[in-house]
Amino acid sequence: MKKLLIIPLLFSLAGCMSLDMKPSSQSVETGYTGSVKEGFVFEYKLTNTGDYPVKVVSRAGHLLNVKVRKHDTQKVVYDSYEEVEPKRLSKEVQPHTTVTLKRKVKAGVIPAGVYDIDYIVRDDTGEGTAGDGEIRLK
Repeated sequence: MKKLLIIPLLFSLAGCMSLDMKPSSQSVETGYTGSVKEGFVFEYKLTNTGDYPVKVVSRAGHLLNVKVRKHDTQKVVYDSYEEVEPKRLSKEVQPHTTVTLKRKVKAGVIPAGVYDIDYIVRDDTGEGTAGDGEIRLK
């Protein structure tokens, strides 16, 4: 009789544990403000549309990294990974919450031209990239 009680108990526990394993989902918006003369602020808006927190972690000391490449040659003009900072950062985005990550670039660093922009953010599952192609920066 004892063996028969253990089997239903194991199936019952396995069912309870699987309920907690729901993945979180998210949506992303990117954009920038500024000019070559003023400098730029690149923005990455992350909205956690799921029911569980999403953790964003740093790589090279920035929660948002930006890579700017010439549109025609793909030559990198600016890469925030080159500005290495030894600190580690993290931010937890709660369910149904939006957080805006920003990356500032000083005036004169990026010359006027047509570029592809990569917005790079790392979370617990790996690295995610969103991008804007063929953007004219003046």
